[in-house]
This record gives sequence, structure tokens and C-alpha cells, in this order.
Amino acid sequence: MSNSCTTPKNRLREFLPTNLAEFDSLLNQVLAPNGLRAGHSPAGLWEDDGSYHIELDVPGVTREGVDITLDKGTLSISAERKHEESESTRKGWREERFYGKVTRAFSLPDTIDPESVTAELSDGVLRVSVAKTPAAQPRKIDVK
Repeated sequence: MSNSCTTPKNRLREFLPTNLAEFDSLLNQVLAPNGLRAGHSPAGLWEDDGSYHIELDVPGVTREGVDITLDKGTLSISAERKHEESESTRKGWREERFYGKVTRAFSLPDTIDPESVTAELSDGVLRVSVAKTPAAQPRKIDVK
């Protein structure tokens, strides 16, 4: 006879959540896309003929909560969304929105003009553009 305490089924139970809240949390950690995880902000990067562009999703962040620096070819972006304290006696059941600080760093090529960095925050999206140096931009050659 086998001891019920050591069956594979009972050993598996040690690793499974014991209530629905734990199970929900486990599923969210495993199945949530990158953009919805706490502390991560999805970005889009591309270039055109004259500039490099970065778009970073930062919902709920104000201009005052954004810090952008360019140092030795690395563009660092920090965005902080502060938790709004409610004056009421509201009791939360679930909080899926992220509060806190997100920091992303992007290595840029040597062909940038460091004085040309511009940034705009609109509708929860931070748009940063950095112009290429004139020597790095494509030039059309006329054929004679």
C-alpha cells in the first residue's frame, strides 16, 4: 500500500495555488503580454532618412514624471506614475494598473546629433526623436 502523503498527486498540490486569488495571480504572471507586466513599458523604434525615433507607452504618466538623458550614445528614459491617494474610504478589490517607475535605455549609433533630441508626451505615448548628423543622412547624387 502506498502512503497517500507521498503520491505524485499530493506532491503536485504543494506547487499549485490554494485559492482563486493565487491562481489568478499565477495566470497573470504567465500569460500577461510584456506590455502589461508591472515595470515594463513597450517601445517602438524606427528610423527614417533624417532621424531615429522611439515611442514608449507610458499611460498615466505626466510630463513631470518623465526624465530623459543622453550620455555616451545611450538614451535613458525614466517614467514614473505616482499612485493617487484617494481621500475617500474606497476599499480596493483589485488593482491591475501599474504605479511606480519604469526605466528603459537605448543604444544609439554614433551618427546622431546629440543637440537635436526632442520629446513629446501625448495620449500616454512618449515620442522621442534624435536627428542624424548631416554626414549620415542619405544624399541624392545627380547624374550628369
